Amino acid sequence: MTLRHLALVALVGVLASGFVWPESAEAQCSMCRRAFDSPEGRQLVAAFRSGILFLLAAPFVAFGVVATLAVRGQRRVGRSASSSSEPI
Repeated sequence: MTLRHLALVALVGVLASGFVWPESAEAQCSMCRRAFDSPEGRQLVAAFRSGILFLLAAPFVAFGVVATLAVRGQRRVGRSASSSSEPI
């Protein structure tokens, strides 16, 4: 199974769970909406949004570091293999 198939299966699973248990999904949304509509909730909204951005940034940074290290490692292996195969 390829990565695309796994991602599609995961997406279908998440959407299906929303259809199977819609009450719990709606309850969370209405609770948040009520809490954020209050005057003191507006400050909470700003903190909530920045927290979401922070939590989204962490996996992207980690993936970028790993991908960069992998590409550099592959380039080093390619360079050393090409330089050692040349006749002297």
